[in-house]
Amino acid sequence: MLVTKREQQIIDEIVKKGQVSIAELLDVVGVSRRTLYRDLQNLQDFLPNYQVSLIKIDQFYSLKGELSNLTDKRVVEDYTQNERHFMELILLIFEQAKLADFMSRFAISQPTATNDLKIIEKNLTFAGNGLVREGGLEVIASEYSKRTLLVSCLVSNLSTRDIFNFSDAIYQENKVVQLFQKAYFESVTIAFERSKISNISDRTQGILRLFFIVTLERLGQQHLIENHYQFRPSKKALDFVTKIVQNLPDFRLNLPEIMYLSHMVDVLHFDKGGNFLFNEKYDTSFSYKVRQFIEDVSVTTGLNFSRDEKIFALLNTHLRSSFTLPQLFSDDKNDLVIRVQEEHARLFKVISRCLADVFDKKFSKHEVALITLHFLATLECSSRVFPMTALLITSRGRVSMAILARNLQTQFSFITSIKIIQVSQMHQEDLSHFDIIFMTEKIEDDAKELSSESFIQLSSSIGLSNVSGIARDIRKLRAKRTPRPQNDTMIENPLDFQDFFLKSQVILQNFSISELTNIADFNETIYDLMRADNLIDWDLLERFKRTSFGIPKTNLVLIHGISKVVPRPEFKIFDLTQEIEVMGMDKEPMTANLILFLTAPQSIDEIYNYILGKISSSIIENTLYTTIYSSGNYEIVYELLNKIIGESFTKYTTEEQ
Repeated sequence: MLVTKREQQIIDEIVKKGQVSIAELLDVVGVSRRTLYRDLQNLQDFLPNYQVSLIKIDQFYSLKGELSNLTDKRVVEDYTQNERHFMELILLIFEQAKLADFMSRFAISQPTATNDLKIIEKNLTFAGNGLVREGGLEVIASEYSKRTLLVSCLVSNLSTRDIFNFSDAIYQENKVVQLFQKAYFESVTIAFERSKISNISDRTQGILRLFFIVTLERLGQQHLIENHYQFRPSKKALDFVTKIVQNLPDFRLNLPEIMYLSHMVDVLHFDKGGNFLFNEKYDTSFSYKVRQFIEDVSVTTGLNFSRDEKIFALLNTHLRSSFTLPQLFSDDKNDLVIRVQEEHARLFKVISRCLADVFDKKFSKHEVALITLHFLATLECSSRVFPMTALLITSRGRVSMAILARNLQTQFSFITSIKIIQVSQMHQEDLSHFDIIFMTEKIEDDAKELSSESFIQLSSSIGLSNVSGIARDIRKLRAKRTPRPQNDTMIENPLDFQDFFLKSQVILQNFSISELTNIADFNETIYDLMRADNLIDWDLLERFKRTSFGIPKTNLVLIHGISKVVPRPEFKIFDLTQEIEVMGMDKEPMTANLILFLTAPQSIDEIYNYILGKISSSIIENTLYTTIYSSGNYEIVYELLNKIIGESFTKYTTEEQ
């Protein structure tokens, strides 16, 4: 007889006392009344199979029948619902489970096991995979995807600390981990420690350790990575993996497995920053989708999120991580999801729809909520997406109110300006020119033109005692307004460090827009371009062919590369006499007549690399900048480069500090 720990406690208590009440059983098992009733129902259903009946008389329960049969029972472990789902998925991938196996192993009913399969199938769909239930249970996914799913299961059940400090005690306490061979955990832990890996975060290294463990597990089960993947890992990633493999003497990994693991090292570590400059493996199609997603959300909501310089990098990193390691069995009814859905219903729906349209896959509500928070944070922190002007009406002194206004702008950075007037000046001001109207006292007759919902009441003290309440009131006002037209003024930033200044001037002084006479052939045009720029390097020519890509919906193609024949970092634009056909970031053919040309020596200085990285990012991340590049106008593009370099200096010095 198989019983759970709670069921055993119930049986023992009834045998001991003869009959017990619900209140007594609740004290014994320590669960909710609802859970207790479910356990009692389970006992009433299966005990008759052993000639025993659970009988309820009035408010008391007792056992009748062959009670001696109850001595031959085996207690099965208790599993949380999440533990069970993760373990069921792992067993399905390991091809070690049938429906009856789930019922027996986890002591669950057939309806519960069937419902578990529905939940697993739903989560597999979110990850782009599937589950076949006819003629047996089988996870429909590539070996690459199965390994990713297995790592996701482990990541959700092991802390980074536990991965680094793996021990027999951790293994014995973790039911999910016990489905894997302990020897693989131990060997990989020792290999990483001996390799003395540095310059990588603990979190990333922990995940990479799990990829090695899962790889060894799958090889032990005779499941090899597919041959059709043409991984092209970086030398750094190959060196990283080689160092680890050399410290795994008891295991032989063939070349495809080493290439696979090196690819994962690139994805999780070396390519994580998303800087495509001089990177031959950068997935430009994914970046284009991120940009398209931001544009679609902007168009639908009427809020130009693409104006913010941080949101692309945030979403690019988040979504790449989501695709690399999907979050499984997330609770779509948790407080976070419910709050975001209720408080920001329209934005949540727009983001959910745009995600599905652009990436052609389903996203869980939990994932949509997290992405929605990125957009909300941009609204709250950026002065570029929805800048707001404010009017502060007061009867207090100007100095104290100037301090209050400064505190408001510090707390709410999207407020670009606050005008302070006295109550007596109200009727001289056109209130419609302001997005927010603050008041420090109640105004009765003089404020008939203001409804209670059109202004925000503040305390007269210079401190902000109710920041959350003010933020909530501002959100309500913002929901009823649309952003005012904005002018993208070029910002001049004084450059304080001579080194940065001199190197930025080298790039600006060598910037040019020149005509290139060409024929309508990509390869010939690239060769003509190299001759025009005095760069005769066949390796560089091949690199240009591999790394070039067009910017969809524009006339631009970006070509970038490094070579020993390049004397200095340069950014130039070539205006072609004839259009050429190129492959766009979206993997669709397109035509272009302007080449954006970025080159640098093989050993590039950190500051040069930083500046050129900012220029290259501006080409695909900012639609306004892309339009300026497309104009081919030297003065306008030069002014834009000045702005980008100025902003780059501000960020560079901040990061250095």
